[in-house]
Amino acid sequence: MRATNSTGTEPETGGTDPAQAWNAASELADWVGGGGHLPKMPSPVLLDADEVLHADLPAQGWRFHGADVTYVAPHVVAIGGPLMFGLTAAGSAVARRRARREAEALAAPQWRPLGGLRVLVTDRRLLVWHKGAWASVWFSVIREIRPDLAVGRLDMIFEDDPLYCLAGLWVPYLTVIVTTVLAGDRGVRAVEDALAVPHGT
Repeated sequence: MRATNSTGTEPETGGTDPAQAWNAASELADWVGGGGHLPKMPSPVLLDADEVLHADLPAQGWRFHGADVTYVAPHVVAIGGPLMFGLTAAGSAVARRRARREAEALAAPQWRPLGGLRVLVTDRRLLVWHKGAWASVWFSVIREIRPDLAVGRLDMIFEDDPLYCLAGLWVPYLTVIVTTVLAGDRGVRAVEDALAVPHGT
């Protein structure tokens, strides 16, 4: 998994060296900031006409959404007199409420892991390999991005889809490409508005 940019450097974006990943992102940011173009590389998959691949890198992924959770309400058979029946019924009601609360907590919207992902970054989208298939995350539907480069994390917010989070050593490099593409498509001011940088960073 290689990406070549106009500076002649070829960062090994599949590597696990934190310093190498950070230096590659810094160098790319400096290069693009000075007027250079994003790297171009041959694509391992068929892209749309005139679509350009800029990077092929690994990341961990999460989506923020709810889930369908089923649960089985506990059933208790009471044997004995009225007192035993009353105690058993009360205990059963408590157990049912607890099971329902646990199921509701599991079903509530939360960050749900997607696991390790392969991400192809083009000039139009992220192509994400997940569960044996490619999924497209089009830049045109991103409404806000929240990078936390210190921890190698990028959150993406959409109008109608669940939040998406990518994390890993090469996410700062990916973030440089995404912000550069968005700036080219929407203008620098629009990207500044969409770029929600966490306070304190």
